[in-house]
Amino acid sequence: MPIITPLSDRYHVCPQIEPHDVADIAARGYAALVCMRPDGESPGQPSWERVAAQAHRYGLAFHFIPARSGQVTPEQALQLREVLEQAGGPVLSYCASGNRCTLAWRMATQSRA
Repeated sequence: MPIITPLSDRYHVCPQIEPHDVADIAARGYAALVCMRPDGESPGQPSWERVAAQAHRYGLAFHFIPARSGQVTPEQALQLREVLEQAGGPVLSYCASGNRCTLAWRMATQSRA
C-alpha cells in the first residue's frame, strides 16, 4: 500500500495503487477513488479498469480523469471538483506519484474562490 498524503479532511492523494490495495482502502473509510493516470504510462502499471472493478466490488465509487504528468487541464480540475462535491465521504486520488492529483486539487479549489 503506497503512502497516503491528506490534502484536506476529505481529499487524499497517493502514488499508483494496485488492485489488491482496494480492500484496505475501503476499510479505511474512503467513499471514492479517482485515477488520474492514463493507462500505459509505465510497464506493469495496472489498468484503471482493473482497479475500478475492485473498487466496485468493495462499494467504492470510481472516477477516471486521466491527465498527462504536469499537464492538468482546467476541465480535469472541474471534473475533480464535481467528484469532491458529490462524494459521500473521503476521496483518494492516485497517479504515478500523487503530484498531478495534488495539482488538480489546487486548481479545483482555487476555482471555487
